[in-house]
Amino acid sequence: MNKSIKNWIQILVILLALCSVPLIGDAQEQGLGFSIRPIHPENQLDKNQTYFDLKMEPSQIQELEVMIRNNTDQEIIVEASVNAAITNENGILDYSWNLEKAKAAAKSYNKHASEKKIDVNQIRYDSSLKMPLPSLIMSEKEIKIPAQSELPYKMQVTMPEKQFQGIVLGGVRFTEQETTKKETTSDKGVQIKNKFAYSLGIQLRETDDVVIPEIKMDQTKIKAASINGHTGVTINLQNPTMTLMRDIEIETTIYRKGSQKSLINLTKKGLKMAPNSNFDYGIDWKNQPLRAGNYTIKASIKNHGIDGEPKELTKKWEFEKEFTITRKEAKEINRQAIDLTENPISWWLYVVIGLLGILIVLMAIIIAKIQIDKKKKIKKRQELKRKKRKKAASANSKMTSNIKRKE
Repeated sequence: MNKSIKNWIQILVILLALCSVPLIGDAQEQGLGFSIRPIHPENQLDKNQTYFDLKMEPSQIQELEVMIRNNTDQEIIVEASVNAAITNENGILDYSWNLEKAKAAAKSYNKHASEKKIDVNQIRYDSSLKMPLPSLIMSEKEIKIPAQSELPYKMQVTMPEKQFQGIVLGGVRFTEQETTKKETTSDKGVQIKNKFAYSLGIQLRETDDVVIPEIKMDQTKIKAASINGHTGVTINLQNPTMTLMRDIEIETTIYRKGSQKSLINLTKKGLKMAPNSNFDYGIDWKNQPLRAGNYTIKASIKNHGIDGEPKELTKKWEFEKEFTITRKEAKEINRQAIDLTENPISWWLYVVIGLLGILIVLMAIIIAKIQIDKKKKIKKRQELKRKKRKKAASANSKMTSNIKRKE
């Protein structure tokens, strides 16, 4: 996922007030002003589940109903949007993302952005998703519910003519729309706010055939990134199959290219991936600054089959890819980072400094000894010369005395 889409995600979160909500449960338990209750049809596979898990037929048309109860003493408007399931950056299934709203939010942002505008064409489903849930369901975008009343919300499902193996996964998101009146000096206006939200899962299948899971890692999408304000790297993982993976373990190790010493190690368990989805898996750099250069990443990824799933769903993948962090990327991400600490001096650097110090001392001792020895030799030569001169002088004096006696 590129930087523009990441920017869009932050904007969309603010505009739509998205929050993490459970796939199943009662909205009233979440303290909302309304509650929902799905009406399970005969082709519901597990009637103990509160979401829709339906066995369908090719070209089948079926109406689904969700009872929405208004628990307040005034009329409310509940907006509804059918969404395809995606995988968010934390490896969690997300039923709240809506393609049309995402594009609308991006266009709105671009109107006021002076630079780094969002490429709206990059906002799209995963390339492997051929049958997103919204393309199979027709429904109203909102429903009005009187005070202390309950009404059915209806959706029409139309299955494709050609049979498929695997599942189509998504959900319908219900949002209570809060309308508050506000007055200005010139006229009266209405301000619309999204207040409460709840998601109900929808899972469609036509056969019981097991679809073997697959995970792909795109080398071109390994990027230096800011991860929740921290330095790091993201790798893009894709599930191109119509299979839900519910217990993924990812172990990653990053090295400098050509080195066997690991720089970063990270292991995460219990991640999920929606069918036909991708996400940017973040690898935190542990508050260390990014350095420009070439790197190698090794990733070991395993999906564990759970809850009696077929053993074929347990599968492991091994990846080894090279990537580069440029000086520009490192500088920009380091600038944005919080709690950034410089790398401590490595132990070997202390050793080198110590050895250099010892070498300097030894050299000083050797030079001093050479100087001392040199001075001793000079002094010894001078002493020998002095003795020779003294001896010569003594010899001359004796010779002179002898001559005088003879005379």
